[in-house]
Amino acid sequence: MKVTCWNCRGLGSDSTVRRLKEINRKYLPDIICLSETKQQDDHIRDVGAQLGFLHFVSVPPRGLSGGLVIYWHQHVQLSILSSSPNLIDCKVSINGSSSFYFSFIYGQPNQSLRSQVWERIDRLGIGRRNAPWILLGDFNEILGNHEKIGGRERPAISFQDFRNMIRNNNLQDLKSVGNRFSWVGKHGTHDIQCCLDITMANRLWLQEFPASETEFLEIGESDHRSLVTFISHEKEEPKRVFRYDSRLPNKEGFNESVCRGWKGSGQTQLLQQPLAQRLRQCRSQISIWKKHNRSNTEERIQVLRGRLDRAITTAASTHEINTVREELNQAYIEEEIFWKQKSRVMWLRAGDKNTKYFHSIAKVKRNRLNLSSIQDSNGVVHRGQRQIAQVAQEYFQNLFGNSNANTSLYPEVFGSFQRRVTTEMNADLIKEVSEEEIREAMFDIGAHKTPGPDGFSAVFYHQYWEDIKEDIVTEVKGFFQEGNLDPQLNHTNLCLIPKVYPPTGMTEFRPISLCNVAYKVISKVLVNRLK
Repeated sequence: MKVTCWNCRGLGSDSTVRRLKEINRKYLPDIICLSETKQQDDHIRDVGAQLGFLHFVSVPPRGLSGGLVIYWHQHVQLSILSSSPNLIDCKVSINGSSSFYFSFIYGQPNQSLRSQVWERIDRLGIGRRNAPWILLGDFNEILGNHEKIGGRERPAISFQDFRNMIRNNNLQDLKSVGNRFSWVGKHGTHDIQCCLDITMANRLWLQEFPASETEFLEIGESDHRSLVTFISHEKEEPKRVFRYDSRLPNKEGFNESVCRGWKGSGQTQLLQQPLAQRLRQCRSQISIWKKHNRSNTEERIQVLRGRLDRAITTAASTHEINTVREELNQAYIEEEIFWKQKSRVMWLRAGDKNTKYFHSIAKVKRNRLNLSSIQDSNGVVHRGQRQIAQVAQEYFQNLFGNSNANTSLYPEVFGSFQRRVTTEMNADLIKEVSEEEIREAMFDIGAHKTPGPDGFSAVFYHQYWEDIKEDIVTEVKGFFQEGNLDPQLNHTNLCLIPKVYPPTGMTEFRPISLCNVAYKVISKVLVNRLK
């Protein structure tokens, strides 16, 4: 589960909403908490719809300041316990098995009234000493002068109430990455940075979710950083996989890298290499090209956001800040084509202004593919990629595994079958496969359909057909003439599509196979002949 928290300093700004969409697209949070929205429910509901959130609870602003909102997705079981201008208290369940208290805090801006919020938290904490509890938000307070850069030092007594509240409830900060000095501003002539935005939890919560951590993002649209908290029982690094990017053939040097990978170099050009080896060499050459040619617009946006962060935190000139913001806007425009490809929507062409639509399509797909736990046949819940993979493997081995068939029944079952295939039909079925048949099968495959384990979708073969067709034709003909298929080409990714949402057990998934393109071509040739 992922939670985004941000003092956005007004939800009416286009740049603020755009930043929210970017965070939503990149991190796919299950819950979004915003403070100082300064907007009424109608606008908050519209922004939630743009982000793909149908559920929310809000506290209206007082005049032109304040305002809180929590958005959450349908699959999140979240119940509201209480709400006020400075605190929304909830209970959250994950997959119906783990539940915890969840409090979104907005510390009182008026220092003389701040202790009232701490007293409220203390009262909540009395009944939660034996229950997991997480608190996050803009607390508008620090633990000491070590959490402050610039300005005058505060007396130690001024931190006492906040420290007491944390000690009373046995709260600890979550592990974090990024710049913890989450607020940047001025007091008089002093530039000041403070650690105002915090995610902390009690001991029981930290024991249940030991791999959780908070990431502090770049500052920009607000004077506060946004936070993304990753709630996890077990930390697992996502496995990076190769995916062919159809935008790259127009880039300088890319086509040469593909040809070098396909044909090999030196004496390997003279050898007849298997198709799987050629694809492996292409992946290697493309990866080398990417290292030396940063074409990823998302990376460029991250670099520009970093420059904007440094410009703001180092009190750069207004002209310099505005220049970086203009470059950032241009980078967002250039990102549109990538998201159209990512969404795999075939009936709209690149150039239409539908970026938000494509983002939502890709986001919804990724949301539905996220699986954090599964029940086995005995009802035991398993979490983490390794345990989930083990449950899936055992399920499909039991379902599709070999069993001792009684071959003595074959004559009885098949003996009464009437011959339907004539000699002429059979001759047509087994005749030599032509290059035109192979080409027709190749170009019948959707260009941007999900690739198999090798990472190459059909668009790669379409774009480079004239350069690679000889090797493709040889590989396919070899299968039909000799009956042998390279095991590497037969590797398949098994994709589980939920029948219901959210799924809890393996019986609630529909498996589909994501095959390599060479395997699809052979299958299509067979199907076309049988029609």
